[in-house]
Amino acid sequence: MSRSVDQKDELFRWSDQLPTPLWDDIRARPAHEAANAVGAVWDGLVFKVPMLGFTYIVDPLQQRILREGAEAHRVSYQSGVVLLGSLAKSMGVPPSGRMVTPQALTGGSLFFTGAHSLAVQPLAKRFGHDPQGLITKAQALGGQQTSGADAAVTLCGLPLLPLYVLLWAADDEFAARAVIGIDDRALFHLDLAGIFALTNIMVNRLAG
Repeated sequence: MSRSVDQKDELFRWSDQLPTPLWDDIRARPAHEAANAVGAVWDGLVFKVPMLGFTYIVDPLQQRILREGAEAHRVSYQSGVVLLGSLAKSMGVPPSGRMVTPQALTGGSLFFTGAHSLAVQPLAKRFGHDPQGLITKAQALGGQQTSGADAAVTLCGLPLLPLYVLLWAADDEFAARAVIGIDDRALFHLDLAGIFALTNIMVNRLAG
């Protein structure tokens, strides 16, 4: 692998490498408005935002993101993209409870291809012979079992943005298959790049 590719991968790995304009977007929005729209808490200095089983501390003044209770943990770049993107742009629309695939969202059929294809294969590989394992792992992250497929779960991606995973187990005839779903009002909270990042975080939490 070339040195330039190594440097690019390292550049977009951690939340402390997020560009300043993303922080400017948050600072330009009234803090209480941002917190209410996301379902977060603003304590006068920092936001506290639940995401996929953990609470994140977002400090706009210091341009720093920490994971509550694990301040030494280095927060990923994709987590930062989701947290800052939602605080800056979320419209506070409650979920409809209707699941769609991200590809079915406006613009999704073109966006979620190639390098932006959803990471369903790690889920199929990890849980294809262990559907109950998916349910157990999701519950450990605060998720719940739901109906559908051989195993299906819903998780709280953000307070107002549910995510779903449907899994069909492998058998003698067919390979395992997984589908990622999201509430059909997702674009009120994140753009397509933020949704892509959020699904990647979920897959890493479940299959990692």
